[in-house]
Amino acid sequence: MAQASHSLTATGIEPATPLERLHAERAGLASELAALSASADRLRGTANAEAAVVREIAEMGNAEIAAMTGWASGGCVGDAPAPDQKQRRSLAEKLMAAQSAAAAAKGAGHDIDHQISQRNDQLGIVNRQIEKASLDAMQADFRALTDQHLAAVEVVRSVSARLFGLCSYLSNEGRRRIDRGDTEGGKAYLARAEALTTNKLPSIGVTQGEIIQAANDWSRRAADLRNGGPAR
Repeated sequence: MAQASHSLTATGIEPATPLERLHAERAGLASELAALSASADRLRGTANAEAAVVREIAEMGNAEIAAMTGWASGGCVGDAPAPDQKQRRSLAEKLMAAQSAAAAAKGAGHDIDHQISQRNDQLGIVNRQIEKASLDAMQADFRALTDQHLAAVEVVRSVSARLFGLCSYLSNEGRRRIDRGDTEGGKAYLARAEALTTNKLPSIGVTQGEIIQAANDWSRRAADLRNGGPAR
């Protein structure tokens, strides 16, 4: 896994949750990968320097051949063009230095590539851990919502019992009064009971549109958890 230096967030604050620690670790790995990739690019530039010197030598050789061809085509008048030995020695030294640097760069490049491969493997592990931690967090959200739902249902049951209880009381009292000969009083109670029961209680069910909207909310919640966005 990544080193302990990955345990701080971008603001330098110690992460508070396992998911925050994983996001900090992923950010550290991404930073290391960026630095390693930049080093690999510089090493490739060093390795390519040898080819540039070889092209320079070839260009010098072509220029010498062209000069000799021109001298011969002109009837070999005067001395033949002499090769620039100083430039040849300079290019030879430059080529040796470039070859030496290229060999070192190749060895360092293998090490850098190995490190990049390791960091990518670690990044894959951390991404899978973040995915699992995100699902765990949403499952914890679900449990909390379930508790809220149960509490709300209990409130609805209690309130519903009181509402229906009043209607039942009015009906029973109305019939009792009629049985005792108080017809007018009994009818008043029954009328009240009938009036109250016409007030239909709203359904607790949810619509398909509400479910779709809630699913979209969960999608954004999942993305926030995976990407280290705002927590709830």
